[in-house]
Amino acid sequence: MKRINHVMAMVLIGIAGLAFFNGCGQQRALTIKVTVDGSDVVKVSGNKLWIEHEDFQLPQRILLNDKVWIPQWTSNVSASYEGLQPPFAPQDLQKIKVSKRAGRGKVTVVEIPMAANDQTLAFRIDDNEQGGADRYEIRVTW
Repeated sequence: MKRINHVMAMVLIGIAGLAFFNGCGQQRALTIKVTVDGSDVVKVSGNKLWIEHEDFQLPQRILLNDKVWIPQWTSNVSASYEGLQPPFAPQDLQKIKVSKRAGRGKVTVVEIPMAANDQTLAFRIDDNEQGGADRYEIRVTW
């Protein structure tokens, strides 16, 4: 009986250690799907995300990690979406990647997280060269 308990304890310790290791090494990600007509700057900091609209129509049909978001707007700045999971908190700036998975225009990083900007990542979705709107999918990993 003691041997079985000892084996069970070792198995549980091994599982717990594996879960801890996988959790620490796991890549964090945010997927944004949005319809853009013109250009918009998306900003992410901690558990918050907001959009600063630049040209043409406000962004539409926004999904954050497959959750619908319908922001309130004050002039050309959206209210913050709060509750990003996992929160954007990169430990290594070299690991931050912003990848366009769909959309015809350019997606470029315009600001990297630093103390001076409250650890905010900013990237521009630029659909200005084309007429009309297009659907974008952007994945941010850190």
